[in-house]
Amino acid sequence: MPRFSEPTRPPRVAWVAVAAAILFVALSLAAQEEVETPPPAEQLPSDVEVDLVPEGSVRLNLALPRSVRPPDAGPEFLDAMSEVERTLREDLAFTQLFDVQGPEVLSAVRLSGDRARDLEQYRAYGNEVALITEFQVNGEELILEGRVYDLASGQFILGKRFNGGIDLARRFAHAMSDEIVLYFTGRRGIALTAIAFVSDRESQGSKEIFLMDYDGHAQRRITGHISTSLSPVWARDGSGLVYLSYFEGRPGVYWADLVTGRKTPIVAEEQPAYSPSLCPDADTVLFARPLRTNRQNMELFVLSRSGGAPRQLTRSSRIDTNPECSPDGTRIAFTSSRSGTPQIYVMGIDGTNVQRVTYEGRYNEGASWHPDGSRLVYSRRAQRGDRHDIAVVDLVTRADQVLTTGPGSHENPSFSPNGEWIAFDSRRPGGRRHIYIMSQDGRYSRRVTTRGNNSHPSWSDYFD
Repeated sequence: MPRFSEPTRPPRVAWVAVAAAILFVALSLAAQEEVETPPPAEQLPSDVEVDLVPEGSVRLNLALPRSVRPPDAGPEFLDAMSEVERTLREDLAFTQLFDVQGPEVLSAVRLSGDRARDLEQYRAYGNEVALITEFQVNGEELILEGRVYDLASGQFILGKRFNGGIDLARRFAHAMSDEIVLYFTGRRGIALTAIAFVSDRESQGSKEIFLMDYDGHAQRRITGHISTSLSPVWARDGSGLVYLSYFEGRPGVYWADLVTGRKTPIVAEEQPAYSPSLCPDADTVLFARPLRTNRQNMELFVLSRSGGAPRQLTRSSRIDTNPECSPDGTRIAFTSSRSGTPQIYVMGIDGTNVQRVTYEGRYNEGASWHPDGSRLVYSRRAQRGDRHDIAVVDLVTRADQVLTTGPGSHENPSFSPNGEWIAFDSRRPGGRRHIYIMSQDGRYSRRVTTRGNNSHPSWSDYFD
């Protein structure tokens, strides 16, 4: 029998809405409430625990039946209710923590209206927990109440209530899913995060910056330079991102404000700038540029987004590029050919204490930090040909592991804010380049783009 791994329930987290302009969707929910008070954790039966270990764990069987529709719900509300349930099933299944039984499997269940008897029917189908949703309509508002029950004991263990416009249907589902993941694992889910990326889908010969939800829904363009824009990097608070663009004819670094929609140059001088990155303070900008005295020598520079002159950080006779600031803002990972071939290095935020961290592979580039700062994920060129794989290196043990296998070339990885997923781009034989999401151990992957060529994913932090 699966068992909860936590002796006490993690603290409840209030639903924090993302500013509407950040994701171009009105995300502010009118309210989230606890719908009931579950019994304290110590009152839960001692045999009701769930051990959800990422590797080798048995998934928890979860029943998610179709709810009864309110008689006063019009067509638009009915569609929104169906979207909530569909998104909930997809979110929970995506976590790899649950095997979800939906309406198709549970269609034979005949509800009596007696909660205990009905829960026992879900248990008879092999389920261990049930998520019961209930909808109401209040004027222009949709109300969702979600309750989670342990089926072995029949006890209510988690409840949440959301209300707002029907345009927030998917957000209701994402928020409920994240609350369930938090309850059972003690870790935040990623359903309310977003991914920035590059795509050529809307015009020939140009590339623009796009945003999408973590699961590939709601893809929308945020730049319109009709030029080549690359390498988006989120500000930690989600208010905007830095990116590279050839908008003015030469490569420069720009800031996209996702609240106002305004695009502002940060480094747009005669001398080109490449590979921008933004530190956690949302003000310190890192980038690479060739020296005036030697165009073949690329070095790393730092400057404040609010102004000032760039300051040189590295001084080597080879190429230094692809800087990435650590989650705590004290270190920089970067790619350098100073050892003869491109490898991953780490140094202090001031450019001191440079250390090489990759030794496996002849060509390693494009490192991204794990949120806890313990690992780097990067792209490694295969021993033969020009294809790349995604690899990860532990900064303490220096243990190195390749995560991708099979045909195609896989590049530009980016960790999710909980460190359990990796976004990357991949070109499979005979196809276009697309964005994929992969579990941190490489066992599971999912494609999340379909149109055009798509690359350079950057996973947001949490929007709170």
